[in-house]
Amino acid sequence: FSSSVIPGNERSVQKLKDSLYRQDANVIHYQMVDIHAGGHAKSEDLKLLINLIRPQYFIPIEGNHSFLRIHGKLAEEAGVDPKKIFIADNGQVIEFTKTGGRLTTTKIPSDYVFVDGLGVGDISHVVLRDRQVMAADGMLVVIATVDSKNGKLLHSPDIISRGFIYMKENKKLVEQTRSKVKAVLTENDSKQPANDMYLKDKIRNELGQFLWQKTKRRPMILPVIIEV
Repeated sequence: FSSSVIPGNERSVQKLKDSLYRQDANVIHYQMVDIHAGGHAKSEDLKLLINLIRPQYFIPIEGNHSFLRIHGKLAEEAGVDPKKIFIADNGQVIEFTKTGGRLTTTKIPSDYVFVDGLGVGDISHVVLRDRQVMAADGMLVVIATVDSKNGKLLHSPDIISRGFIYMKENKKLVEQTRSKVKAVLTENDSKQPANDMYLKDKIRNELGQFLWQKTKRRPMILPVIIEV
């Protein structure tokens, strides 16, 4: 194992090492002796390849702009005409005709394209943000039945947790959450008709602060107001 482990592959590499050890193999890796070797070609290797191929045009690819510049400089040192070395940015058009090639200033879209199920490129920032929130802290659904005339709570609110807490093991927090929802709805002006959006925003904001104080987590809160 002459190179360092690529981040994220630690377990699979260790599993391979263990498999070799089980067969009584003598495993030598870069942490034992100085045998480290990267997977990328060295400058002399790149020059050798350029001299073997002797390209008419040279277009470095992959890597940051500084890497492309250095690669282009190596090609120049290997004898490639500097005017035929094109250092392009992502999406920049390089045009070739019968008379030759040139680096244009024209660009085409080259941003990341998200593939989501059968949809390609149609996933919005809001959807991604919501998924990140739910993945990090879960989701809490609050279902409250209120009087459509005055917004008064008619039944004890239902609490549903997904990925936030295990309700059977956090009964105290669930009851505190339920009491907080009751308090929020009780504060509503009974002389005014129920305002669905206002009640949802109020529950979401005050419950969010309450749960942060109790758990230091911010689940996605989905209030459901049923007016009867």
